Amino acid sequence: MADALTERYGELVEQVLKPLVLGGRIDPVRPLGRRLGLAIGEGRKIADAELRTQLDVARVRVARRLAPIDTVAEISAEDMALVAAFNDILQTTNLELSGAFTRARHKRLLDSSVALCESIAKPRTIDDALSRHTVLSRALEVVRTDTSVSWWTGSSSFRGQPAPGRLLKWRELRRVREDSRRVPLVEMAADVSHIPSEAWFDALNVWLSRSPLTDIATLARTAPVFRWSEPTVSLIATVPGRTLAFRALCQQRAASVEGTLDRALKALSPEAKQAEPLIKAFAQEVSTGFAAFGKRAA
Repeated sequence: MADALTERYGELVEQVLKPLVLGGRIDPVRPLGRRLGLAIGEGRKIADAELRTQLDVARVRVARRLAPIDTVAEISAEDMALVAAFNDILQTTNLELSGAFTRARHKRLLDSSVALCESIAKPRTIDDALSRHTVLSRALEVVRTDTSVSWWTGSSSFRGQPAPGRLLKWRELRRVREDSRRVPLVEMAADVSHIPSEAWFDALNVWLSRSPLTDIATLARTAPVFRWSEPTVSLIATVPGRTLAFRALCQQRAASVEGTLDRALKALSPEAKQAEPLIKAFAQEVSTGFAAFGKRAA
């Protein structure tokens, strides 16, 4: 069992973590589920020293946008659990995991992914929050490329995969036409039956909340709309956390940030109402800071 888990850890590192941090094609691995997702990073480290160095350099580059540091903590078990959860969320949109009569599997996998996220503790320190952000900061940039190919006698579509070379031969003779469409992360489940858009956005929000600095650093996104959670409130509850959050917000459009903060305040859940004074104070600090530093409102 240990050897099998080590093998799966290596696959997750190579096929998901590495491209998530360094860029490149993500090839999701088999769904891990809650139990394996929580265990996969326990007591393990990346064996490839060169890859560790590449990841550290890239992560420090992300961290330096927010703080003057030269090193980041090692990728933790919680970080890897969040990578595992992201892998499983992506896999919920893989139609090859089910057949015509088993599409309900996708919703069950999404529910399992949410359960995994909810089992991951929020960052214990500001350093943990920054370290976690350096691993996950590019997640919302992930896109899927869908390709459709037509020729004089038929057509075929490929979801997230390039078209086979055999279909592209003799383009002029066979009147081959190839079209590609980039599907952003937030739209990847749009054509998956049994996954309502609300459930998809809720899952992404729960996942983002476990990396509160990433959540705030993408606050002005169109979807899933930002909402305050216990981890994000905990982040701004300390002076260092508010400083990091403000620096992350300064990299976004001022008008969008202020509008989102206002909307999120009005949409506070009953459980978050007790944090309303803190959230209002933070929003005021942001507006004051934007004005003081001449932050563009365009």
